[in-house]
Amino acid sequence: MAENMAITKTDLLAAAQNGALVLTVNQRLARYLVQAYDSRLQEQGCTAWKSPTIHFHMQWQRQMAGLLHLDAKTLAPVQALRLWERAVEEEERDLAGGGLMRVPDAARAAAQAHQLLCEYGATFKPEDGGEDHRAFLRWQRRWQQLCREGGWDDPALLPGRLVQALEHTELPLPGDLWLAGFDELTPTIEALCLTLQKRGVTVHQWMPQACQPQSQGRVGYADPDEEVRSCAQWVRRQLEDNVERIGVIAVDMAAYQQRLQRIFREELSPAALLPGAGAEKAFNLSLGTPLLNEGMVLAAFELLALGRRVSLDSISYLLRSPFVWGYSAEKHSRAILDRELRNLRMTELPLKNVLHFAERGFKKKLGLADIFARQLETIQTALADTDTRLPGAWARHFAEVLDNCQWSRDRSLTSREFQVFTAWKELLAGTACLDPVSRPMRRGEALALLRRLAAEEVFQPEGSAGRVQVLGALEATGQQFDALWLIGAHDEALPASARPNAFIPPPLQRSLKMPHADAARELDFAHKIAERLLIAAPLLVVSWPLCMDGRERQPSPLVQHLPLIEPRLSGSQRPALLIQEAAPPLESLCDEYGPAIPEGSRISGGTAILKDQALCPFKAYARHRLGARGLSTASVGLDGLDRGSLVHRVLELFWQKTRDWQGLTTLDAEDWSERSLSCVEQALDELDSVRQVSLSKSQKQLEKQRLLGLLGEWLEIEAQRPPFSVETMEAWHRETFGPLTLQTRIDRIDRLADGSQVIIDYKTGLAAVGDWLGDRPVEPQLPLYTLDRHDSELSAVAFAKVKRGDCPFVGLGRDDDLLPGVASASGHRKLEGTEISHWDDLLKSWHQTLHQLGDGFANGQAQVDPINARLACDRCDLQSLCRIADQNGLQGDEELL
Repeated sequence: MAENMAITKTDLLAAAQNGALVLTVNQRLARYLVQAYDSRLQEQGCTAWKSPTIHFHMQWQRQMAGLLHLDAKTLAPVQALRLWERAVEEEERDLAGGGLMRVPDAARAAAQAHQLLCEYGATFKPEDGGEDHRAFLRWQRRWQQLCREGGWDDPALLPGRLVQALEHTELPLPGDLWLAGFDELTPTIEALCLTLQKRGVTVHQWMPQACQPQSQGRVGYADPDEEVRSCAQWVRRQLEDNVERIGVIAVDMAAYQQRLQRIFREELSPAALLPGAGAEKAFNLSLGTPLLNEGMVLAAFELLALGRRVSLDSISYLLRSPFVWGYSAEKHSRAILDRELRNLRMTELPLKNVLHFAERGFKKKLGLADIFARQLETIQTALADTDTRLPGAWARHFAEVLDNCQWSRDRSLTSREFQVFTAWKELLAGTACLDPVSRPMRRGEALALLRRLAAEEVFQPEGSAGRVQVLGALEATGQQFDALWLIGAHDEALPASARPNAFIPPPLQRSLKMPHADAARELDFAHKIAERLLIAAPLLVVSWPLCMDGRERQPSPLVQHLPLIEPRLSGSQRPALLIQEAAPPLESLCDEYGPAIPEGSRISGGTAILKDQALCPFKAYARHRLGARGLSTASVGLDGLDRGSLVHRVLELFWQKTRDWQGLTTLDAEDWSERSLSCVEQALDELDSVRQVSLSKSQKQLEKQRLLGLLGEWLEIEAQRPPFSVETMEAWHRETFGPLTLQTRIDRIDRLADGSQVIIDYKTGLAAVGDWLGDRPVEPQLPLYTLDRHDSELSAVAFAKVKRGDCPFVGLGRDDDLLPGVASASGHRKLEGTEISHWDDLLKSWHQTLHQLGDGFANGQAQVDPINARLACDRCDLQSLCRIADQNGLQGDEELL
């Protein structure tokens, strides 16, 4: 084989012009050489010419298979993978333990193992490996059986078949063969070369000549983000200096791709960040993204995946997606529908209920979205089809459903979106090729298969072939640049860690030197990659992150011979930074008050107003004056609010029937059980009647068991009290603070044997006496209930903490033990160091404190002044409104401490 580094690209193109066959290591290099060939002939004055025989080697194999009429019988890659999935499924179906959980992943790895074994002409016996290797051999036998039954040729054997055809003159021989860009030759390529040489064909191997170095060096950066941003600024500097061909090569593109896309757009093409921006012009990122990740395709799958029960996340996504028909006309009503569905606080909803809400809206027709409802109706109709079909028929069915839903037709598509739409249509059409290797399947299985195909389909939008190319290390083979930045060259990426195939015994992989077999193999390959890349441009910068994924990184040992440098960078063009730098000085105005509450105004909120005012005046103002709210959070089953309401109602019903301590303690076991069950069932029925979505039988049964256990545990505590009677329950209470009148309901007031009263508030969460005290009591309801009571009449206030395994009274009283565990205010440890020495002082303190809070709210007090971050800010849904992170000098993604 002729291999001479002095051979130039001109020599190669001249050979191609003379009819030589040029096989490249990848598709990108083939395109690059064809473009160079066309330019050469244009320079020679030609106006028309025959296309050169420059091909990606796998594409050439497929062309030769067509000449041998093997293409119709040889499985395409997607067909072969689907047949491997069938082989794995069928082999594992009857095994103990239910078979594999991730058949597609196992099938993919098995197909790769089979390809390697065929490539290297190797086999192994069951006793040569472990259980995984024996499983692979079973799958391989089943795969080969399925191929024989279907009359299909194994695509892994195609290269060998072509070599045989060349040996027997079944295929035309090229004049010369040129191999372009191969760092190393696979066994099948070596066999091809040997066969052609025997037939008198001259074989050449070409790699670009080394560039004459002008400036080379390495530099480390704190993290990958700083590394990529510096690289982008270096690229801008090269553009400003009119450098023609600029390359950025990522050693590990998978780890850097998203950063490169995001940061390069910020620095090189800020306009591309705007909604509706066209195709990227400033740079060409070679590797695409899975088609499934494109918003238009994801919206299609979310529509098709809707079932009889739908997740709130899926419905919310569809309501907010611009690719769902009617978004432009209904985006306001859809936002309201999304909010109201979230207010149901359910993670899953029946599709028929969502359809009902979309058709009719909620109260006062809030969230009415007719167009969206029509699409849900289309989906609901489609779900009635329970037949089994082949993948091609399902693809046509899915396309019809999307057409009926007017998917992606709500607005004009951008260039990128149109390319996505085209790629999706091609994916659906191509699914029919799986029919010969598939069996009829149900809708869910077909949709899962289509989703997998979309995840495997790489979408690469048509971009500019301009001056800046961003490539992976393997894609850059054969490419040369005027300036090159090699990014991510740390010791864990160059060389990479060994990744032997899990289904081939490691000793066999090492003996044959299969790709990724061991560390020595990776090091040898990394040397070849590094040698090629380090001579690919006269101006070279190599960088690495000093820290990545929480671990320190060192430069690759293959680049440590380069000197340390400081690359010349252009100034950052990040939009946020430019806006900040260009912003004029702003005048600060500290306005901590909104308008006072007008006389006669009605403001709802009850004790929550005072609680929020104590936590943070801005929170109270924004929530109760401006009506600001975060979106509700869904939970599985009943959430804390519903469960708390159930406990309150069950206890109310029980004491309505029982009335006092004597009635409680005289109940026998049967009456106790019957009354408890009656109260629990009534409370559940009442809750179910007011819910937009009914509880399932299993949910009711679980909640019934929980409530019965909790009620029994709490009533045992009540039975230990001295005699009492329940005087009032859910009694309305009003309190006035200037123009502000608060109306609340007191859970319960008991009358003790001495004639005094005890106020009780049920609590199913945390409860602490300290939350009532201080200038800003964060649990003000019990103190509020004391304001219109005669000092001599009221003897204690307490939370009844009704929580499984933790059911105490938590409170303060005039004397000790008026309630179990409730101490006197006199000398209480929480009141030490204050001016409160006894019960009457405490009542007066509450009166003063609560009126200060109420008057502050009524006067429009609205400063951002949280009592502390843990209580006021950790779960607050208004931080984006108050911007406390900015006020404290924090970045948006830093945690508020």
